[in-house]
Amino acid sequence: MLPLFAVSPPAPRPGELWLTVLDVGQGLAVVARTTAHTLLYDTGPVWSAQADSGSRIILPYLRGEGVGRLDMLAVSHEDKDHAGGLASVLAAMAVGQLVSSVPAERLPAGTAPYRLPCFAGREWEWDGVKFKWLHPGADAPQLSKRTNEASCVLRIEAAGGSVLLAGDIEKGAEQALLQQGKLQRADVLLVPHHGSGTSSTPAFVAAVAPRHAVFSVGYRNRFGHPRTDVWDRYANSARQRTDRDGAVSFRFTAAGLSVEHERQLRARYWQER
Repeated sequence: MLPLFAVSPPAPRPGELWLTVLDVGQGLAVVARTTAHTLLYDTGPVWSAQADSGSRIILPYLRGEGVGRLDMLAVSHEDKDHAGGLASVLAAMAVGQLVSSVPAERLPAGTAPYRLPCFAGREWEWDGVKFKWLHPGADAPQLSKRTNEASCVLRIEAAGGSVLLAGDIEKGAEQALLQQGKLQRADVLLVPHHGSGTSSTPAFVAAVAPRHAVFSVGYRNRFGHPRTDVWDRYANSARQRTDRDGAVSFRFTAAGLSVEHERQLRARYWQER
């Protein structure tokens, strides 16, 4: 029995990034791993007082990957499909930093050593991988009364490529990022606001020009995400969607970028494959 406890799950090498967009239904949860650090960006939706994506999806995934601690937990904004699993994750796992655009008084108190806003310009490096917050800046409160426009936007650069996590930003925030010259091409884009018609303006799509565009959406969701016209704007990208592909994983290595779909790796008989 000893080998069962002696073998650890694989981990990224220095300079590498492993990024997984989890299938949490109509919501968002992304895990970014470097050699010795893990970041969770958003915690998916809550379904009832007894069930949320934190306890049902995120924590089992992290444990299966051998992750026992989060160096950073980022809550992009206050919507329940992004922050619904927060309490479950905080209750079950140690967190180094809690980062968010949500006001401190509306976040669980005393559950992380300290909380930082995700203000534009803050950057750091883990194991040779660079992270930088691009939004919100000082102008965020004027963009909109909706919390979507204040979503934390994160750029990650690693060996083999780059990622842009855009939360639920809409046209106003996209325009602000364009005017400030903060948008660069990215190999992987987490499509803003699940492919809503309020986001992914043509100018934004052209500026980011992603090789891979990931739509985190629920099967037959009531919002109709992604909208057909928005889906079509990403025709030059390899388009992934969690309702069809399940969890989507990207590995950025010195050899390049690879992508895996959970439902292709572990097909089930009820998927008719």
